[in-house]
Amino acid sequence: MWLAATGILAVACQFAFKYFTEEVEARYLEPAGRGYGFRLTNKCSTAQVIESFRVVPDLEQEFVFKITDNVYGEFSQDGVSIPGGSTTYMPAYEFRGIDGYVVPANSSTEFRVPPLVARDYMQMESLIVFIEYQTRSANSVIRWLEKLVTVIGIASSKKRLRFLVAENYWTPIGDEASVDAIDAACRYNDVFGNSFYMQGHYCPVNNRTNSVGYHFHGYQLASEHL
Repeated sequence: MWLAATGILAVACQFAFKYFTEEVEARYLEPAGRGYGFRLTNKCSTAQVIESFRVVPDLEQEFVFKITDNVYGEFSQDGVSIPGGSTTYMPAYEFRGIDGYVVPANSSTEFRVPPLVARDYMQMESLIVFIEYQTRSANSVIRWLEKLVTVIGIASSKKRLRFLVAENYWTPIGDEASVDAIDAACRYNDVFGNSFYMQGHYCPVNNRTNSVGYHFHGYQLASEHL
């Protein structure tokens, strides 16, 4: 009781937790076909189990993608109809392939995350996305210590990283940084920005989702690429 009251127990647990566990670091590597290469590095002195690894789009923002191949579209007063219809999904969000994988102590593993859009003629141009992952020690004693420091509130096994995916490259950004995917796309491409802002359109996609699917409502950019 005296140790807990003076805070010595919390300090001791935090020191032991850092010494024995360190952390598991996630890092984007490079595009891998239509998907993306990632590396998980276990800096801990014990093997770590990847409980979950998720790719989650920022649904509070709009996003931009581009058509990479020649496709046929149908124009109407409601907009443009593209091959496959106006709805698709995000394969990366459904990725569960690394869950349960054990990364040995002081080692790393590389893996591929699926594409951010299911259409093979599309590529994400500008999007804010989160990488959320959780790990636990494969050692039962260290696992008990992890649970203890989590209850105390001095550490967490959950990690969250934020990225701007621009031109198929993932750039890490801070949680407090004010970054807008649409603004970034227009800022880095003056032709693209002028074609929409100067016409009074919000550049460039008038869509929002409440799930991981994409609904293309009046996809104006298609008219410039078809």
